Amino acid sequence: MPTIQVLKKKLKGIRSTQKIAKAMKTASTVKFSRLNGIYGKYGAFADAHREIYGQYRDEYAGCFAPSDPSAPGCFVVISGNKGMCGSFNSELLACAEERLGAESGSKAIICGKKAELFFKEKHLRYEKSFFFDDVPKYGDAVRLFECVLSLLKGGEISSATLIYQHYVNMMRQTPVCLNLFSPGVDAKDSGAKDGGTEPLFFPDKESVIQSTANGIMCASLYGVLLESAIGAQAATLMTMRSAYDTASEYSLQLESEINRKRQSRVTADVIETSSERPQEEL
Repeated sequence: MPTIQVLKKKLKGIRSTQKIAKAMKTASTVKFSRLNGIYGKYGAFADAHREIYGQYRDEYAGCFAPSDPSAPGCFVVISGNKGMCGSFNSELLACAEERLGAESGSKAIICGKKAELFFKEKHLRYEKSFFFDDVPKYGDAVRLFECVLSLLKGGEISSATLIYQHYVNMMRQTPVCLNLFSPGVDAKDSGAKDGGTEPLFFPDKESVIQSTANGIMCASLYGVLLESAIGAQAATLMTMRSAYDTASEYSLQLESEINRKRQSRVTADVIETSSERPQEEL
């Protein structure tokens, strides 16, 4: 049976863990709220770009035709920077490893410290690594896109597939693969240009498509970075909330056990004192 001193040491460690979990839970709550606000405002902007892409899908796809169609594909792996977020990173990196293994010769660009650590431990080769803040900026998407585009135009890759955690809700994020240069578009969006009047392009349609193509892709990519960041903070928040609740429950159990042992010791001392007193009087 553990002594009171041993239980007190355990209780001290549990309370320390409880404080850390509470601090991380608070920080994740603040970051999640901030990201949720940014993504909520950005949603309308992203939807507008998505609708434009859907209307002129073929034209925009022509802007990103690979210089060498026989070149290998490229996977852009977007992970979190920190641990303590449950299976958020492990599921994502397992998916990335499976896809890279299935397509031999493919290249990789990694985003996030956890992805870099994983690739180094597994001795997997990657072209370049990027590190973004917990709240990514639009400029981060621009830098990443320019890197991928340079590889595409240089004939080093023929396609770019994003691997990231799709944010479903606070409790669930699922790894998905998305072709950067051919993002999914709803049927109603892809056929929008057939049922409406063709807009007036100035100076001409080809020039407008060419000048807006990169912006369309950067907007789509920034939405992915925001979604991945929201998922990371949600996973951290839920993990730290669970850790804090577990630590609180265990702390109460230890306190109760310490109190019982202390009470038992006091009771034993009282009984012992009471049994010795008559002999002293005699």
